[in-house]
Amino acid sequence: MKQKNIIIGIITVVLVAVISFFLFINKEETNTVIKKDTTKKERKVLYWKAPMNPNEIYDKPGKSRMGMDLVPVYEDETDASGIVKIDGTLQQNMNVKTYLVENKDLSPVITTNGILQTDERKEFVVTTKVGGWVEKLYVNFTGQKVKKGQKLIDIYSPKLVAAEQEFLTAISYAENVSKSENKSIANTGKDLIKNSIKKLELLDISKKEIENLRKTKQVKKYVTLYAPFDGTVITKNVIAGKKINPGTPLLKIADLKNLWLIADIYEYELSQIKVGSNSEIKFNFMPWKSFESKVAFIYPTLNPKTRTAKIRIDIKNNDGKLKPSMFANINIEGLSDGMHPVIPEQSVIRSGQKNIVILKIDEGKFKPVEVKLGNYSQGNYQVLEGLEEGNEIVTSAQFLIDSESNLKAALNQFKSSKPKSYKLEIDEKDTVKTESELIRKGIIHLDMIDVNKDGKLYQDVMDWNVISDNPGVCPECGMTLREFTIEQVKENLKKHGYKFK
Repeated sequence: MKQKNIIIGIITVVLVAVISFFLFINKEETNTVIKKDTTKKERKVLYWKAPMNPNEIYDKPGKSRMGMDLVPVYEDETDASGIVKIDGTLQQNMNVKTYLVENKDLSPVITTNGILQTDERKEFVVTTKVGGWVEKLYVNFTGQKVKKGQKLIDIYSPKLVAAEQEFLTAISYAENVSKSENKSIANTGKDLIKNSIKKLELLDISKKEIENLRKTKQVKKYVTLYAPFDGTVITKNVIAGKKINPGTPLLKIADLKNLWLIADIYEYELSQIKVGSNSEIKFNFMPWKSFESKVAFIYPTLNPKTRTAKIRIDIKNNDGKLKPSMFANINIEGLSDGMHPVIPEQSVIRSGQKNIVILKIDEGKFKPVEVKLGNYSQGNYQVLEGLEEGNEIVTSAQFLIDSESNLKAALNQFKSSKPKSYKLEIDEKDTVKTESELIRKGIIHLDMIDVNKDGKLYQDVMDWNVISDNPGVCPECGMTLREFTIEQVKENLKKHGYKFK
């Protein structure tokens, strides 16, 4: 019995020891995990910023100028390359939306306006080579349609009467001398007839009328003008009984069955069209109907004032509904540049000569990238360089992200030069103010600022009294300081009324 109790006691001691050992191990692991979690949670705050203005930064928590709580920016969130980390809640508050880039064949559409004109090849000005008086008008109003060969005007011309009488006299003389034995005299009659016929032809008398005059021997007191083709009278400058001179424009006739639509194309759009490009045309008088045609001609000159070139589109007008001088809206199908990544217009940030797009590189991480844009069509751009199919880009709130990225890149550079950090002061009205040693007051000692003695300083082009010996940003406006020589800094201070040594 005694022996049995001893064995039970030993077993109990061993069990207690084993349990204690495992409890100790678990405690150590728990402490390790807690330490790891604590270490993981201990993130260093680099600075504090206003949630609505990334350029408003402080070194302590508080209120922004708009009265909103400042947001911490941690050291592990900054990146020299401008990568921005934004948590899901803030993305939601900023209304961040993204778009998945796809490769598409984007044919640009050139939109322009045009004015209808008559076909220059189908215009004719009716005039006369003899002076006289309008005897009779067969065309009495503008807009009247005429047929080819139709009589237009009878003109009484004393010069024409004299030329006809001269022709009849030449015929009579030739008949009288034809029987002469002297051949030279006989030939003079023939020469007179030839000369008189030539004179009549120069006055636009047809051969048929000349033959009729030879047969009838009756002088016509007037010359008749005829329509050269089927068309419409678009200008009438004559009335019955009016005296006219040789060369006076009397009527202008045009064939309106084919019209020219003349449009202006900007210089940068010329490479996107060619002769034969399809076009869709709509007129204000009939907006529900579309006309389709092709670019027939591209004019060889450019207007130096408007930087535009003219193009011509031929339009059939057999029913006569279209009128010269009508206004048209034109969409021309541009030349395709092949398959390229396509992005929405609103995703592009234009800054001077650069085009920036915010690229989502990971969950909550964004980075601005420069892109080279190609054709534009219906709210989309082709991307020639900078993106590829499958990239995810930001289409809203990208301006805030871009500002944040530029600020972080500048702060990393500013941080490396070790300037004095920003200070936060809160007055009785909770008004936030910033101060910095970069803001020079009184007489500015430039030699003392130039600690490294390289003869160069960094100055804010907006606040000229913000000067540093190292690269950085202005604590007032957030602009990146620009590098100048000390002499240039002196000139800048002098121009803006600051005192310096």
